[in-house]
Amino acid sequence: EDIELEHLQTESALLASRDVPTGAYSGLMVSFANPRMTIQNQTGATLTLGTKTCSDQQVCEFDPKLNQSSVTVEAPTTPFPITLTMNSPVVLKLDFNLDTSIQQSDLSITPTVSLVQLPPPNSSGGDQGDEDMELIGQVASIDQTMHTFTIQSGMNGPSFTIATDSSTHFDFGTSCSAENFSCLQTGQIVKVDAKMKPDGSLLAFEVKFFQPPNQISFAGTVTSVSAGASSFQIVLFDEESFGGGDEMGSFSMGAPLTINLASQATFSIDTSGFMFPSGLNFASTADLMVGQEVRLHPTGAPTGTPPNLMVTVDQVQLEPSRVTGTVTAVNTGSNPQTFTLGNLPSFFTNAGITSIQVDVLATTQFETEEDQTFSGLSSLKPGDVVSVRGPLFNTMTMPTMAAEKVVKRSMSSGTSD
Repeated sequence: EDIELEHLQTESALLASRDVPTGAYSGLMVSFANPRMTIQNQTGATLTLGTKTCSDQQVCEFDPKLNQSSVTVEAPTTPFPITLTMNSPVVLKLDFNLDTSIQQSDLSITPTVSLVQLPPPNSSGGDQGDEDMELIGQVASIDQTMHTFTIQSGMNGPSFTIATDSSTHFDFGTSCSAENFSCLQTGQIVKVDAKMKPDGSLLAFEVKFFQPPNQISFAGTVTSVSAGASSFQIVLFDEESFGGGDEMGSFSMGAPLTINLASQATFSIDTSGFMFPSGLNFASTADLMVGQEVRLHPTGAPTGTPPNLMVTVDQVQLEPSRVTGTVTAVNTGSNPQTFTLGNLPSFFTNAGITSIQVDVLATTQFETEEDQTFSGLSSLKPGDVVSVRGPLFNTMTMPTMAAEKVVKRSMSSGTSD
């Protein structure tokens, strides 16, 4: 299964949900294969990456060397040993530490991971253990009686059966006014935000519609915007949506694309039910900026050959971005309350962006890496490292992010769970 790491700053990917024999376990082996990396070269010189070269400031996709294909976490390293008993689910959270896994000398990968055992879902530990998981893929089957459906994640990933209940929120926009289970159809591409139930099965708390069967959309992160804003560059991050037939070709996650805007291209915001403060707009090319995540509708087949591919689009929708940085200021007296995010990734600072204002909404979720909720903005202080999820707006003084979720991180942790 392909795992895209950028999104895991604020969410977790479900690697497996399986029945295993009862008994004592002394360790867990995690296997890796076929790593792929997309970078922006900011070294000031041309890089040689295997058989490819990457010019200064260029965004390049390449296959880094994998120095070892597996990592074993075993006793006495926590959480092992673990004893599994009948009908008692165990939730293990794996952290892949990017900082220590990527070797600075040659950008090769030496995987570094750690494991934490979370309390069982809905145990007495408050919200801890209720791990949010994000799945994106195609609806493979629907059980109208049990109100469950199966999703095929990615292009070649595993299938998962998802349960729904009266609390599940369906976001199908104008494509289905009912906004309930009846909106689901086989072949649709959807995003599912789910939690694990005490029996180990998955329950959706939100199902978001991405595209109907046999139609095409794709999404990516904006890496640069042309001076006239008639085109911009992205890095593709959801290959499962970019493949409505042979006419569109097949591209991998991480591929750089140049996006040309059709003359009547429309702009919109994926609100996902959130109410954003006034003054936050995404209505024209002037609102585009580096770091935004956007979902796009192509008008036809791409032109060119990798890495110089171009696609014309007629719809641009702003999606939530994920940014990790350091809290430099907190303002609880403003409306809305805000904090300032600094020490941003060089991807932003290279574009002249040194700070982002984060607007805290009434519905903003605050969590720690251990999935324990905390009291919100009053618990943040300058120097805290946080990962924020929310749409990013190109506002006047500094960019503004409307926070859907804030994850308070430990100083020693990576950012991918």
